[in-house]
Amino acid sequence: MINQSLEFQQEQREIQNRQKVEKRATISHKFKQAHPLLRFVTVETVAFLFNIEVEQIYRVECWQHVVYVHGEGISRFVSYADFPPVISKQKPDDNEFKRWRKRWYRKSKSRVVPEFWVKFYTRKFSEARSLYSLKKWGELIAVFKFLFEEIDLQRLREDYRYQKFLKLKSYPR
Repeated sequence: MINQSLEFQQEQREIQNRQKVEKRATISHKFKQAHPLLRFVTVETVAFLFNIEVEQIYRVECWQHVVYVHGEGISRFVSYADFPPVISKQKPDDNEFKRWRKRWYRKSKSRVVPEFWVKFYTRKFSEARSLYSLKKWGELIAVFKFLFEEIDLQRLREDYRYQKFLKLKSYPR
C-alpha cells in the first residue's frame, strides 16, 4: 500500500515535470520580413525583462515592428530595441546601435544603455558555465562598450573580473 502511494506520488511528479517542459513558451514569427534585431529576442530575456520565471510565459510573438509577450499577468507589446544583444554568430552593427540609441532617446531622453542591460549582462556573467562562455560575453560587450556610462562599464568590468576569478578558482589543478 505504501509502495503504491509512493509510486503514485512519483508518477504525479513526473507528469508535472513533463507538463512544465511542454508549457515552455516558444517564439513564433508573424511577419513577412525578419526584423534586424530579431536574433536578440529570447524567452529567457523576456522573462528577465518582466522579472518573471520562464515557465510563466505562454507565448512570444514576433511581429514586423514589435514583440508581443503574453504570460502570467502580462500582456504587452515590446520594442525589438528593448532587447540587449546576446551571443550569436553575428555581432551587432552600426545600424543596430542607431536603432537602440533612437529607442533609448525616445523612452528616457538618454543615449546610453538602460539599467536593465547592465543587470542583464551582470546576470549573464554569473550564469556563464565556463571561462570560454564568460569570455564570449565579455567580447560581446567590448563591441559596444562606448554605449555604456563609465560607471556602468566599471561595474561590469569588476563583475567580469570577479566571475573570472571564481571560475579560475573552481578549476581543478
